[in-house]
Amino acid sequence: MVASLRTAIDDARSSAVPSSTARPSAGVVLALGRIEAKHLLRHPAFLLPTAFGLLLMRGAIGFGGSSSSMALNLAWLAGGVAIGILIGAVLTTNVAALRPRRDHLTELYGSLPAPAEARTAGVMTGLVLGLGILAVVIAGATWLVLDRVDELAEHVDLFLASQYVLSVLALGAVGVAVGRWVPSVLGGPLVVIAHVFTGLIWIVPWIAPASTGIGVGWHFTYLLAVIAGLTTLAFARDRRTAPRFVVVAPALGLAVLAAVEQTPPGGY
Repeated sequence: MVASLRTAIDDARSSAVPSSTARPSAGVVLALGRIEAKHLLRHPAFLLPTAFGLLLMRGAIGFGGSSSSMALNLAWLAGGVAIGILIGAVLTTNVAALRPRRDHLTELYGSLPAPAEARTAGVMTGLVLGLGILAVVIAGATWLVLDRVDELAEHVDLFLASQYVLSVLALGAVGVAVGRWVPSVLGGPLVVIAHVFTGLIWIVPWIAPASTGIGVGWHFTYLLAVIAGLTTLAFARDRRTAPRFVVVAPALGLAVLAAVEQTPPGGY
């Protein structure tokens, strides 16, 4: 019995397709990124939260007759779209990271002439090419709209626009990392629920105007550290190497430090 079991194990090892140890080529990653960008922007997990944010704000503000109220309503609608994109970034990247497992294709990636990291790199590239570029457009358009509203103009600046773009990328990185380590479609929704219902979004906000007194440098450090730490954590799921975990630990530690230091003296 022991001999037959050993023979079965040897046969399985000899017939298994070894994973590539080469680095992902730029051409492969870019090709996957373009495909993923289209999937991310067209997936219902992204479109539905964006539409819901728009409809929620539309129902809340109603109609305004004067030009000033119309401008304010337009500002709220732009904000609703922006919030919907933030939520959609978590959900759609989480679904994208789970797609190979859901379609039972994970075991086939070992037969490709590319390392396991190519798949994760493609999703992250799609995040930048798809949601990242869209976030730049939305941030610029929202800036132009809010700058015309007297009540909001003082809170709108380059800091607010740039942190929105980084927040979309950071939340996308959260969705990818959760999808790579938690093999369930509930991972993304649980991240959103944890932000909204536990008050985490108010304790450590992703977006806050400079008028709140938030530490600008520390806030940028927080967003960049989250992106770096969770991106590396997602890659560590493909191949668990010590250098990757060495990067993850200080990056997430820096994110925690920056989250504390960015808080205004009197709170938000």
